[in-house]
Amino acid sequence: MSKNVNSTQFRTVDVDAYDEDNYEDDNREVESVGAAEVTERANQVRGLLNQLKSKEALKIALQNPPVGNKDASLKEQNYETVLSVLKSFKAADIDGAVSELDMTEVDVLMKYLYKGFTCSPDKAANLLQWHEKVVAKGGLGSIVRVMVDRKGI
Repeated sequence: MSKNVNSTQFRTVDVDAYDEDNYEDDNREVESVGAAEVTERANQVRGLLNQLKSKEALKIALQNPPVGNKDASLKEQNYETVLSVLKSFKAADIDGAVSELDMTEVDVLMKYLYKGFTCSPDKAANLLQWHEKVVAKGGLGSIVRVMVDRKGI
């Protein structure tokens, strides 16, 4: 047996902090994106698409998605912006565009692809082409990160 049975040091751990009912998502880098920023981004993307700069438009469309915002119309507006960029690419240019994205942008793009599968099943053929190239770049880890992420786009 232990020599010191009157020790109370074990009681300094807050066991209530590990209770499931008290769990809160970590709020790392969740910046609230406003309507002005989404509208400005849509106008900027539209201008780049008119200049036939689809790769630059894709990078800008995937920047700072409105993850922390509760406004569904704002998220829908940003989704439509990304979808317009995806539709502007020819099938042969998709691979080159995906290869220029970093892993964060690949994950954001994967989120928009899955949203497209659920919201716009009529555009699934085009989205599946993108999905194939994104999985080739991001691997299965990208799919898992999107499926596990609680913050929807």
